[in-house]
Amino acid sequence: MTPRRPIQAGFTFGAGFTPLGKKMLILYAAIYVAELIFFHWFRTPMVSLLFLHPLGQPDFHFLQILTHPFIHDPTAPLAFLIHCLVFYFFSAPVERAVGSRQFLMLFYGAALGAALCGLAFSLMSDFAAPFGGMLPSLLALIVVFGLLNPNATILLMFIIPIRAKYISYGTLLITLLTFLAKANPNGAYHLGGILFGWLWLMGPRHALDYRRLHMMYLEWRLKRKKARFRVIDGDKDKDRPTYH
Repeated sequence: MTPRRPIQAGFTFGAGFTPLGKKMLILYAAIYVAELIFFHWFRTPMVSLLFLHPLGQPDFHFLQILTHPFIHDPTAPLAFLIHCLVFYFFSAPVERAVGSRQFLMLFYGAALGAALCGLAFSLMSDFAAPFGGMLPSLLALIVVFGLLNPNATILLMFIIPIRAKYISYGTLLITLLTFLAKANPNGAYHLGGILFGWLWLMGPRHALDYRRLHMMYLEWRLKRKKARFRVIDGDKDKDRPTYH
């Protein structure tokens, strides 16, 4: 696996768009405005046909695998604006760390991974609904950002400082729990995007290497053992701390 360049510490929201990020957001905004016009004013079913429908349904078409990442719910403009805001926060630092070409592979590869997981789940459960949007790709960006620079500080809700790695872990945990609780009908798509982002970052061979996973477990155990020790300055010799 080619090592990724770490994101520079001191990441702040509103760090600025890259030229690629600006073009992508303009494209998504233009498509969404067209959606609103066709859906609400012309009452055309074209928008719903571009969503990704579960396998086995008559509305499913293979072309939807390509179109669904660009289509958002025309009845939820606030959700679309939030997605744009998340893209603004995380796209630039990740793209600067991995490069524009790799960024596109990550972003749209996560959308493809989400589609594959969602379609596979639709075969095993009737708890599935038409899906569209860039949220799986955004979740992949959040997780990858936290893994690339785990100690970066992010202001959660612009107030609470929190390490980026905890944002990544929390994103995965919330997505998994809402999926298991059947509180999120699109959870399989979201988990698929996160899974692809992790595999993209680690590389399939490294991510599934049992020796590497075993070494990570040993390092975790060593850190836990070290955490049990305390350093206490003795009164007799200030230069030599006593270990307990």
